Amino acid sequence: MGGLRQYMPWTFLTMTIATFAIAGFPPFAGFFSKDEILWKAYSSEYGSWVFWLIGVITAFITSFYMFRLWFLTFFGDYRGAATPDPYGHAAHGHDDHSYGHGHGEPHESPWVMLGPLVVLAFLSLVGGWIGIGGRFEHFLAPVFQSGSAAELAHETAGEAAGAGTETLLMLISVGAAFLGLFLAWTLYFRRPQLPARIAASLGGLYQAVVHKYYIDELYNVLFVKPLIDGSTEILWHGVDQNVIDATVNNSASAARHISDNARHMQSGNLRSYAGWVAAGGAVVIAYMIWMGVWVR
Repeated sequence: MGGLRQYMPWTFLTMTIATFAIAGFPPFAGFFSKDEILWKAYSSEYGSWVFWLIGVITAFITSFYMFRLWFLTFFGDYRGAATPDPYGHAAHGHDDHSYGHGHGEPHESPWVMLGPLVVLAFLSLVGGWIGIGGRFEHFLAPVFQSGSAAELAHETAGEAAGAGTETLLMLISVGAAFLGLFLAWTLYFRRPQLPARIAASLGGLYQAVVHKYYIDELYNVLFVKPLIDGSTEILWHGVDQNVIDATVNNSASAARHISDNARHMQSGNLRSYAGWVAAGGAVVIAYMIWMGVWVR
């Protein structure tokens, strides 16, 4: 896309708040939740620095790909082509009346769509402050913790003693978020030609990653194509066409041939009718004679 911030300012504003929130920048809500998750991954009974490190790496990757999305969508030049309207006129300039007609340059969504985005953006900006002081954690402690009051007090004292460590880990996680922002800014805003060069230098490794290690291709060969071929040749051509359709069609053809032959009996010719009556009478007489002989 590119350059959409000048066409869609409200969408750009809400997306900006969402990007910084999910990347874990203070003071957005995502920062508080990410910091709590990383701290518990490190300090809880079953926690470990390994789990914390995995979380920090994941936070860095999240920040990088979110800001990559942000820069490529809203910055730089608009890379989409204006679609002509149904009357063949090329669209140019800002057209506030183009909404719903499928033509014109990009434009802001109606407020029925922007309203929920604004509400979510506001909550993403201030929602994290609600949990300051462990309100939710202490409120739900009787439900999730079965220890005695002494054990709870001991745990609280341990958390207070680890405040310095928690602050250090928080700064590292925020640094990971800033690193993701800086890397995305470098690759997709300041020097946008670098990703293509890096991809070319990686060669086959890049192609393997782009094709998701060819898992989809392997899945298509092993499962999708045999299923489609079997459905086409066996179920469709074999069962549906050659058995079901053939039975119905042949029955209809047989009924049509019989009705055509019977229709020729109604010719309107008196001599033909007399001949049919005589033939029918002969058949009846022959049947009666045969029955008489058979009974005897």
